[in-house]
Amino acid sequence: MYLCQLELKGFRSLADETITLHPGVTVLVGENNAGKSNVMDAIRHLTAPLDGKRDIHLRADDLHRDGCPDGRHHDSCRTDIELSARYTSEEPHDLALYGSALADDGTSVVYHLAYAPPEPGAQRGKLTWRAGDAVTTDRDPEPAARERIRHLYLPPLRDAQRELASASSRYLHGFIGGFLLDQKEVDSFLDDVGERFGQIAELTPLTQAADSVRERLIELTQGAHTQDTGFGYSRPTLPTVARSLRLRLEEEGMGLQEISESGHGYANLLFMATLFAQLRNAAEADLTLLLVEEPEAHLHPQLQSILMDHLQEEARRSQQADTSGQEWLGRIQVVVTTHAPHIATSVPPEDLVVLQRRTTPLPPSTGETTTGIPVQAKKHHTTSIAVRNLDLDARELGKVRQYLNATRSTMLFSPRVLLVEGIAEGILVPAFGKLVLDPVAQRRLRGTAVVPIDGVDFGPYLKVLLKRDGAGGQRIGQRVAVITDGDFHATSDGRVPDRRKNLNELLEELTAGEDVAYVFANETTLEPELMRAAEGNAEILRKAWACQRPRAGKKDWRELMELPDGQRDTRFAKMFGEYKVRKGDFAQDVLAVSAKEDVPVVVPGYFERALKWITEGVTDGR
Repeated sequence: MYLCQLELKGFRSLADETITLHPGVTVLVGENNAGKSNVMDAIRHLTAPLDGKRDIHLRADDLHRDGCPDGRHHDSCRTDIELSARYTSEEPHDLALYGSALADDGTSVVYHLAYAPPEPGAQRGKLTWRAGDAVTTDRDPEPAARERIRHLYLPPLRDAQRELASASSRYLHGFIGGFLLDQKEVDSFLDDVGERFGQIAELTPLTQAADSVRERLIELTQGAHTQDTGFGYSRPTLPTVARSLRLRLEEEGMGLQEISESGHGYANLLFMATLFAQLRNAAEADLTLLLVEEPEAHLHPQLQSILMDHLQEEARRSQQADTSGQEWLGRIQVVVTTHAPHIATSVPPEDLVVLQRRTTPLPPSTGETTTGIPVQAKKHHTTSIAVRNLDLDARELGKVRQYLNATRSTMLFSPRVLLVEGIAEGILVPAFGKLVLDPVAQRRLRGTAVVPIDGVDFGPYLKVLLKRDGAGGQRIGQRVAVITDGDFHATSDGRVPDRRKNLNELLEELTAGEDVAYVFANETTLEPELMRAAEGNAEILRKAWACQRPRAGKKDWRELMELPDGQRDTRFAKMFGEYKVRKGDFAQDVLAVSAKEDVPVVVPGYFERALKWITEGVTDGR
């Protein structure tokens, strides 16, 4: 059993969006303000907390902001919130207890939560549950079944040392309490603690101090009603015991120290471990959704990958466990939000859901404003694209998976993506951007994901960026450029492929117009195009080549320059393979020579056009 789909309407940035999830681990990625935490909070509203202590409630402020000026609303503005959670299972009998919530498709169960903000003058809004898709007089006939689906929430960690050492110790309280099965065990535990507190009160320093106070108190009160005193502990409770406890931490074999003496990263992992230990209580639920926000805080990349492996294993064990004859299914499903490529690329790409913040213009306001001029407002909302819904074949997914695993690329994090053939182009992009872009465009370029694919097979990358989500109809890439070489080399069968034409045909197939995707191709390859761009570039290239071949560089270059213009491009392109000169190293030397000589490289036209196009702005991806 697992949560397969969220349908969210009118909730914060989620105006009307469907989120696809799947068993195991789903990772939500996206820029800041993309709506990742809003999705997590929607799940928290739709499910009960694992410990039964709800700390989040729907409020009027959660209603989707429609962007209307001065608080006015359009006819299409939402006036309430609707949240729906759909669950399914590969084992149909897992859903047997949820018959009242059966959906119209007959293979899933669904719960709907509606919230209407309070009317003017009222204090409370109206909260309504509905089970299933059918409309009945009893909208939620079996709320106890709904309570069998729970969540455990791990918020973004900023200072685990403080959380674990806090006087409130609410995390330790819940953690320790989870190991006491009933009130009898609680009472027995507290009696043992009280007995040990009593033994502490009998220690000599405490009895001496109490006797000293007693003598003076008797002198002060014996003329009326003589009083007595002594030291002792109040009746212990779980919160007071937890308040006095401190988790300690140190590298194995080194002796335990105070958490404040440990690094933030390992303190964060200790904090996570205390919460994950509560997953033993998941055995008392059919499904527990472990919601983990931004687990990368203070963790170096290797620990991030290890953490994700642990989460995937937790989910896998629970899904594969044999629960026949058990009261509860005990399934665990994990949802993670992140900004870290190491977290996102620790799972297969089909486990990723990309959330994006989109802007939609609203009709001009017709009401009066402070300036007397109608206002053209904008509405911000979240869109969702699940890689699993892009209908990619196994080869395409495999290629993207291998690339992300090898590079930890930010390809899926940015709405602007620049695809280039190799490391040489990747090195030159930021340097060329400084030469041809204004300051605003340079900042946009820094926010662009530059993806060197180490080859010319752009197809899988264009498909993952530009195919539409089968559920929501959106795509990941809002502006995608390809910088590629012309094909003047014949293939083994003698054909000379037209790469630009083939890529444009693919973009047409993906219905990606020129406002969304564009191919920028040269006639030969990057290095000959650099030589062609300006006479001054040739001298920079000559010195860079000499850096790569200190002994033979002069001879190489003299022979190259003696060739007719029509043969020089082909020869220069072939020299890299023939002399085993790496293009990435050569590009670095080009920039180094340019900086040393204080002579800027003239950027080839096709490269300049690509940089200007990718930084012009971002469409809504349609």
